[in-house]
Order: sequence, then C-alpha cells, then structure tokens
Amino acid sequence: MCEENLVQEALGQICWLEVPVRDVPRAKAFYMELFGWEFVPEPQKAVGDCVKSMHFFNKGKTLHGAFLEHDEEYHVINNNPDKPGALPVLPTLCVLDCEETLAEANAIGGKTAV
Repeated sequence: MCEENLVQEALGQICWLEVPVRDVPRAKAFYMELFGWEFVPEPQKAVGDCVKSMHFFNKGKTLHGAFLEHDEEYHVINNNPDKPGALPVLPTLCVLDCEETLAEANAIGGKTAV
C-alpha cells in the first residue's frame, strides 16, 4: 500500500493516544487482550514531575500511543490547566490541515480549547 493510501486511511482516526495508568502490567494485559495492542518491551523514562515512565504501544500502522505511568498522588481527569496533578486521556486525531479542521469544527458547533 502506498504512503498516500495510508494517509487517506488514517484521516479522522485517532493516530496517537496517551493513557495515564498506575498499574502498567495490568493495563498492558487488558488492552492486549481486548484490542490486540502491541507493546515496545522497554519503557522510556519520562520528563516531568507527574509521569514516571512512558510505555509505547501500537495497533497496526495507524494507532500509536503510550501509557503514562504516574504516582498515586496524581489522578485521571478531563484536561484542566488549573489542576497540574490531573492527567487527561489525550487522543490525537489525524488530519491534513489542523487550522482548516479546527475552523470546520467550530463552524459546525465545536469549540476550540488551547
């Protein structure tokens, strides 16, 4: 399959997903069994206060992401800049043009929060 077809196939899909977790082995087992995700064997040490390590995964050629291992004092919540101890699940969608897609989303009733 040529690269252009891969791009067209990925448009509108989640291409990167960050999932905060406390128990990495449990999360890996769950998502591997449920969705068939594959994992990079060695984690990456994360930069920052709340994330201890990043454990990369993928599903085929379109979905890639990481489990963000965090301490008990942090919790998962909707993205809120006023709560630095809150880690959101963060999906990233594949689009050709970010500005154009945001403008289109706003035109049909969406809101942009940056």
